[in-house]
Amino acid sequence: MTAGAASGGSSTPMVLPVTYLAGLTTLLRPWNVDDAPALVAAWHDPVIQDRLEVPEPADEASAVHWISQREQAWAEGRSVDLAVTDRPSGAVIGEVGLSGFDPVRRAALVGWWIAEHWRGQGRAGEAVRLVVDWALSDGPLEAVMAEIGEDNPASAAVARRAGLRRVDASRRAARKSSDVTLLVFARTRTDAP
Repeated sequence: MTAGAASGGSSTPMVLPVTYLAGLTTLLRPWNVDDAPALVAAWHDPVIQDRLEVPEPADEASAVHWISQREQAWAEGRSVDLAVTDRPSGAVIGEVGLSGFDPVRRAALVGWWIAEHWRGQGRAGEAVRLVVDWALSDGPLEAVMAEIGEDNPASAAVARRAGLRRVDASRRAARKSSDVTLLVFARTRTDAP
């Protein structure tokens, strides 16, 4: 799981084409309101609550509202949010998305979470690789970055499996429970995956 902040730049939106992305075990697709219960369950996971901003109240109405805003956010070039689903069953097992679009640098942040019972199975690595590969090949982006807490080695490993490499940059960020140093990982269009 990762978190990031938007950066400045031109107000020209960076819009990527709506897509479905398939891997060996996961399918990435746009969210739909039927996914609200899975999103609510994730919002109640203490690990997700610690690392990401969760709405209050974290209930089904909030989930439906968040999901209903995804298409507009995508069309306006503010974010791309895809449900990570188990390919055989279709169950929602996580989320991966792009945010913090910087039209000047032609860059964005990638972030993700995976539901508790699906962690440790390589699903996050596959989902992140799918979205980074797509973003750097089919859109206007030249770079995708991830900001990962130094206290989160599992997400650092996911970033590496997705072809991102640690760069010599970091910043401090406040969390509910403490401050943390965020390590920066990046992949550019010219990097070999």
